[in-house]
Amino acid sequence: MNRFKFFLLIPAFILCNFVSAQNFNPPFFVFEDGLWNAKSDSPEYWADLVKTSGFDGVELIGLDKLDGMMPELKRNDLRLFTLYIQIDLEKEQPYDIRLKDYIEKLKNTGLHLWVHVHSEKYSPSDSAGDAKCIEIVGDLADYAQKYGVKIAFYPHADFWVEKVDDGVRLAKKINQTNVGTVFNLCHFLKKDEPEKLEQKLKNAMPYLFLVSINGADKGDTHQMGWDRLIQPLGRGNYDVLNVLKILKESGYKNPIGLQCYNIKGQPEDFLKESVTTWKKYISQINQ
Repeated sequence: MNRFKFFLLIPAFILCNFVSAQNFNPPFFVFEDGLWNAKSDSPEYWADLVKTSGFDGVELIGLDKLDGMMPELKRNDLRLFTLYIQIDLEKEQPYDIRLKDYIEKLKNTGLHLWVHVHSEKYSPSDSAGDAKCIEIVGDLADYAQKYGVKIAFYPHADFWVEKVDDGVRLAKKINQTNVGTVFNLCHFLKKDEPEKLEQKLKNAMPYLFLVSINGADKGDTHQMGWDRLIQPLGRGNYDVLNVLKILKESGYKNPIGLQCYNIKGQPEDFLKESVTTWKKYISQINQ
């Protein structure tokens, strides 16, 4: 019996369940801040730590470490998923003047720039700043498009782009295929409406290029410090597995990053702990 005839004999619901069980395994990368307190800060050690911990790649902050890290990432068969890039709306040069040169160097590597946007004039989420942001990011996106690079707005507490809704609003207005947004769990818990998690994720889905997660506590999260909102994956009592379930149900397949800012302890320990939890979540969600 050929394979085609064999599959025709399998009930449709079994095929659907089989596909569903296989289709959620997004790439998992670590933020640079997860490496800061490692036993060495050499590019070679960092890349080896990312690999042995079980990640698919890494984020880097700014451009200064790129030249040292790229050969080491390649040696370990790791990806540079994102560069964390600052944009200042009121500055004559709104971002690092070297950025376009590096975009060209990183052509067709699957790179995302997740941009954190600042303003001295506009308060967080104030849409009065949209026109200036659209001008800056739209121009950058035009350039990045030629090299296969995507741009995603990174919501951050107390920055001008503070909430995932801000990123969605701006991506819609810019209306370019390589511009989207990020869902950042810790900043969502700090500044957004945690009870509207599912609604916010589903609203963002057409523009959702990247997600970041970490262990966290539930409760009055607006009043919590970062020590409770950013923990190794698996610690804290917030239901991170539910976030992943919503993403799976919504068809999300893009990369997911591990936020590690100011986590105490050794990266050699808490990174492996987090990957172990990640693998457990993926197994549970695909059962």
